[in-house]
Amino acid sequence: MTPVADTPQRGGGALAIELVAPDAWERIIDWDEVVAESAVPSIFLTRDWISAWWGSFGAGLDPCLLRVNVADGRTLGIAPFYLQKLRVPATRLGLIGDQVIGSEYLGLAARAGSETEVARAAAEWLRAEGPPWHLAELSGLREGDPAGRELELALGAGAPRTDEERHPCSAIELPGDFEQYLAELSSKFRQRYRQRTNKLLRSCEVRFFRTESEDALPAHLDVLFRLHQGRWIEAGRPGVFGDPATRRFYLDVSRRLLRSGRLHFWHLEADGAIRASQYGFAYDGVLHSLQEGYDSEFSPRGVGGLGVVLRGHVLRTAIEQGLRSYDFMGGVEDHKLRWGTSEHYVRNVRFARPGAAGRAAWLAKVGRRSARESVKSALPEPVLGALRSARARYHRRRGRHG
Repeated sequence: MTPVADTPQRGGGALAIELVAPDAWERIIDWDEVVAESAVPSIFLTRDWISAWWGSFGAGLDPCLLRVNVADGRTLGIAPFYLQKLRVPATRLGLIGDQVIGSEYLGLAARAGSETEVARAAAEWLRAEGPPWHLAELSGLREGDPAGRELELALGAGAPRTDEERHPCSAIELPGDFEQYLAELSSKFRQRYRQRTNKLLRSCEVRFFRTESEDALPAHLDVLFRLHQGRWIEAGRPGVFGDPATRRFYLDVSRRLLRSGRLHFWHLEADGAIRASQYGFAYDGVLHSLQEGYDSEFSPRGVGGLGVVLRGHVLRTAIEQGLRSYDFMGGVEDHKLRWGTSEHYVRNVRFARPGAAGRAAWLAKVGRRSARESVKSALPEPVLGALRSARARYHRRRGRHG
């Protein structure tokens, strides 16, 4: 452990920083306690999520997870970083979980009230004793989370170049009764939901169920992968589950979440087969909806809206279980808004360190994105449309033959 002598803890003394290798993460016995005692607890900072992501996507990256301790050895904070070598001679500092699978609400785990000291201790260690880095990218910092804000301030202090993006997320604040919730939605959507549900129940043998055993997980995940991929490939998009590493991650994290009682993997079975699935997990009173899929070819006697019917059942069950929120996470699309969502925001921020390597890293990551956006804005809409169509045809061919 490395002491940080000029970073006092509350009540006196000094904090200590420990760089913890992945094979020792299980020995941080109070990791999840720190997350639970954060001002804004996030499942994406728990050991299960961090470990599963690293196991599937950590190849080629250098781990830099910091444990901030107080004098009695108790963990005060966890800063889950990694380092990535760029194509230019420079290194990027990122947050574990920030790529591929749609993690939100990342950043720093710190016991409530200790955010400033934990963030400053981690930033000082990175500058003074840690491995060299030239560009920091902090993704998924939730607005209103003091830990994320303090980490941003501490790491970005003195940066000659900064950049930020703000992205909306959608969530439903759940009342105490499902019928009360439906009454707050538009009458048109409420009527459509009830009609679709009743028509399905009259037309088919229907069962709603959750995945409850590890033995069932592989088969149920395969159904989700197939249903999700089919819809995206037909739309000319690659789909996230075409990547073996992503499928591997879902199996790993699902096993972990199931053991902890947090997995909410729901299915709608009609006439003996799963026709729709919704993958989510509950933490700190919030049901997070991460992925879903439905059988677009199943429409007996005009039955449709399988995803809508399943979501309604999931919401009803969440309310009965006393959950306070249903979180769609990223995006504010129409299919989310009609469920009566409110918006909250996450921020992605970038900082370049002083020097030639910092400038090179900035141009490689941020400058390239800016140049691409400038080119797109200069192209006529017919040209952009032709490019999108060509890309869609390419992905459909890959989906049929891959």
